[in-house]
Amino acid sequence: MSESEKLYYICDKNIARQKYRTTNTKIMKSILSDIIGREKEIQDLRLILESSSVVMSSTRRMGKTMIMTKMNEMQHPGIKAMLCFIESVQSAEEFVNVLRENLIEQGLLKPSDFTRVMKWLNDTMGKKDVGFFKTPDFTRHWKTILNLMVDDLVEKHAVQIILMLDEFPKMLWNLIQNGSHQQAEEILDEMRNIREKHEKRSKLRFIYCGSIGMNLVINHLVEKFNYTGAPLNNMFHYIVQEMKDSDAHDLVEHLVTKNNLTFPAELTNYLAKSCSYLPFFIDRIITQLKLSFNSSPVTQSGIDETIRVFISGRENNNQFNHFTERLDAYYDEKDKRIAYEILRMLSKANEPMDSSMLMNNVKLNIVSDDFEISKILTDLYSDMYVDRFEEGDAVKYSFRYELLKKWWKLNYA
Repeated sequence: MSESEKLYYICDKNIARQKYRTTNTKIMKSILSDIIGREKEIQDLRLILESSSVVMSSTRRMGKTMIMTKMNEMQHPGIKAMLCFIESVQSAEEFVNVLRENLIEQGLLKPSDFTRVMKWLNDTMGKKDVGFFKTPDFTRHWKTILNLMVDDLVEKHAVQIILMLDEFPKMLWNLIQNGSHQQAEEILDEMRNIREKHEKRSKLRFIYCGSIGMNLVINHLVEKFNYTGAPLNNMFHYIVQEMKDSDAHDLVEHLVTKNNLTFPAELTNYLAKSCSYLPFFIDRIITQLKLSFNSSPVTQSGIDETIRVFISGRENNNQFNHFTERLDAYYDEKDKRIAYEILRMLSKANEPMDSSMLMNNVKLNIVSDDFEISKILTDLYSDMYVDRFEEGDAVKYSFRYELLKKWWKLNYA
């Protein structure tokens, strides 16, 4: 893999996964040295995982998968971890089979270690062949197989086991959209049962990771299908945010060196801040700078102009579209209209807006009430579109990322 391909992998795991697929550990190890920073997040997660499983969420391209990759490849003594990509899984039985295949491929279990599974197959089905996993019979028994498989895993290892499920919420959402909401509910409930069974008497932990907030999935199941489960109330919710200053500084220096740019040291923090400390956009802007400053020193005005062109260029719209696609896909029609109106107004505001003023302005354009608008403001805050803070008796809102605010103003204001 070339340096440019590795660096692209760092910032866009979806493209990389399409090209290199899921569990190629050699490729994972080859890029480990190019995953910069996030030690604080990894330390946080390890501390949390001592006592609880984790729901880890954030917007796309924030570096969630890279954090898990680093955790997976830099395992401490006394920890066994597995990173499993499950976004494309289309059924509960496929989910179980993918977990089984990853346990074998990543060395947590050998085929001969599935003793409980094979005994059940033999006693109940008269089968000793793991080909059972691909037969219609498996569809009726996936819960039993999943539980026995986890039993075998826990018995095999006395150390802490961390199973990291990347895009778990997206898998559930896809099941719901494909008419299998009952399977999505059953997976959520069965995984909770497994955690309750094992977490108190063993060191088994899960990380559910995704760019769709689990709150959106659960709320949809509750509102549309009267789901009554509480599958996450014993899990810790951890949000991956933009890079901290020092990590973003290190990433800029790393990418500048990789791209052989003549880059004044005093501009390192300026570039990181101008990109709102977002790793994907730091990478994209430095790539653009290489085209403009291949043989001359980068300047501050050059950074400003590169960002302006990047935001306004029609060829770069797809670099921001995931922010609108999230609203379009996961918000109901009226909620989506309110969300767009809130973001439109905030993108035009020169300073944070008071919540009461924001609500009144929304109601001038959309028939809605304070409760509806408050709910969407809370969702936008949870989904990291906006920030909020108290100032005296007032609650004020603003865009979370200045870079996104500029793009939103240009395209939607």
